[in-house]
Amino acid sequence: MKVNTKDIEWLLENETQYRISKEANVHQAILSGLKNGNRKMENLTVMIGDRLTTYAEKLKDEKNKK
Repeated sequence: MKVNTKDIEWLLENETQYRISKEANVHQAILSGLKNGNRKMENLTVMIGDRLTTYAEKLKDEKNKK
């Protein structure tokens, strides 16, 4: 498992919370808190951070292939 906060920040800026929630299996409340600043990145569980990082990497790879 790995967590890359830069990738997570990129993901939150480049994808809708709804799609992130569905594709990465992360509650929208968590994503909303991160985006609004009510939740800190360092307070995420490793498992949630890993899901978000993995999804961000997948999206970046897809965008680079186009």
